[in-house]
Amino acid sequence: MSSLPLQQAISTTLNLMKVGDSGVVEDVQEQGDAKDDSLFNITRRLKELGFVKGEAVKVLHKGYFGGEPLAVRIGQSTFALRNFEAALIGVIPGVSHSGKVGT
Repeated sequence: MSSLPLQQAISTTLNLMKVGDSGVVEDVQEQGDAKDDSLFNITRRLKELGFVKGEAVKVLHKGYFGGEPLAVRIGQSTFALRNFEAALIGVIPGVSHSGKVGT
């Protein structure tokens, strides 16, 4: 198995990952208008739940219609996220917490 530094790996967002895919959280985007308090509250809440840089994440299930909600495991906890929430979470897919690809 090869290993790449996290900075060299290609990132995606959690909503684009398939069921069974895993990776490491890269960041939580604060997209949109800076004056939008609801978006700020959502990104803050995601960070409070454990979606922070370096944390392992895995997609467990996607809903049948529209792919939502997404069931994801972060650390030892499982959460259901809406697509727009998952789209705020940057992930480096196929990288374990140790930084190795494909483990």
